[in-house]
Amino acid sequence: MKNFLDYFKANHGRFMSEWMELLSFKSISADPAYRDDCVACAEWLAGHLRGLGFSAELWKTDTLPLLYGELPGNPNKPTVLFYGHYDVQPADPLELWDSPPFEPTIRGGRMYARGAEDNKGQVFYFLKALEALGAAGADLPTIKVMIEGEEESGSTAMHEGLSAWGSKLKADVLMVCDTGVIQPSVPTITMGLRGIAHFEVRVHGPKTDLHSGVYGGVVLNPLQALASIVASLHGEDGSVAVPGFYDCVREASPEDRRIANAAPIDTAAMSAMLGVDLAGGEQGRAPLERRGFRPTLEINGIGGGYQGKGNKTVIPSYGFAKISMRLVEGMDPEKTLALVASHIRGLAPKGTRVEILDEVAAGPALNLSVNSPVIQTAREALKRAFGCEPVYIWEGASIPIVAELAAASGTQPVMIGFGEEGDLIHAPNESFSLRQLEEGYRYVTAFLSLV
Repeated sequence: MKNFLDYFKANHGRFMSEWMELLSFKSISADPAYRDDCVACAEWLAGHLRGLGFSAELWKTDTLPLLYGELPGNPNKPTVLFYGHYDVQPADPLELWDSPPFEPTIRGGRMYARGAEDNKGQVFYFLKALEALGAAGADLPTIKVMIEGEEESGSTAMHEGLSAWGSKLKADVLMVCDTGVIQPSVPTITMGLRGIAHFEVRVHGPKTDLHSGVYGGVVLNPLQALASIVASLHGEDGSVAVPGFYDCVREASPEDRRIANAAPIDTAAMSAMLGVDLAGGEQGRAPLERRGFRPTLEINGIGGGYQGKGNKTVIPSYGFAKISMRLVEGMDPEKTLALVASHIRGLAPKGTRVEILDEVAAGPALNLSVNSPVIQTAREALKRAFGCEPVYIWEGASIPIVAELAAASGTQPVMIGFGEEGDLIHAPNESFSLRQLEEGYRYVTAFLSLV
């Protein structure tokens, strides 16, 4: 490990320059205006892989290209497939950034840029660890790399192409570095991810906006109807009030709950950092259980009618709410989405019409076993790299494609990353510290040396 750290320090300046170059690409997959930037970013990464000895190619799709690379290694070792993504979230609101989001800046030991952590920073330390291992002449397994360009906008190309690419992606271990640690510098193995489905509900009223004096008390306001519908989706105890929502939920085992609750998370400190009590979800269950093992239904956005300054006294013609669900083991994303959408349609009061739009069943939940051989290898790698036992968490977030990719490639996933709450991913001033970059590098060199 000392030699690998020496290599990191000796090449630090070049690493920073290359990392900044990667972060400068405006690879925003959700906005078609940035398609050329996304392609340029993928091409840059392909060139970087070739520089490490990989064969690398861009797989063209109907949307954004996928980057695939392969480096032959010891045939007697398990084949490792690494998954990551080169696309990033939109940077809005730009005025809240302290420095331009695509002009990477180092301040106080942190790299500030959109994608600094999610996921370019975590992809980058993987690449630099491969460089160090190659320079040391390490006995590596065959390594395959799949870096997609649409993780932040639905993984369309991945979902559509996995059946055709299955033979190319066959491997023994799926390595994902798109997760985080429970506390800074505490090595953490993510044992589960929640699935996700989302949609928009639109409540239609009159054909056009109406004068609220002339028609108030005569025409039902669709925003009033929408507010009533949204309010009815949860019970007073925080549970989801849609009949049948919990029917297929599998309760976590007592052992998994014990391991999860042993994680050294300070809920009081979390509450203080967020500025609110941890009052969401099903009351009577611990916060880590609510986040990792229980499903949710969240209102992500709501609107309609006049949004400008001052007042405009209208009854709007429609209102909308954007809704997402985080799903757990046992829940089928498509069936759950259909169940909730049907329930909401049935709530439309007289004088309104409910429409469900943009239905996306993005992916199911994923749960792993602590006793999995690859998890035990990862545990040993983290012990060697950090000198302590890792902790285990069941994450509330989703990486929708991971479960599908694991099934298509026949792999056992291992999800270890070094993101922290303070990185502000998806928000203004996203950052990733140079310490975290080095920690990820240490883990990857240790894991690929052991696997």
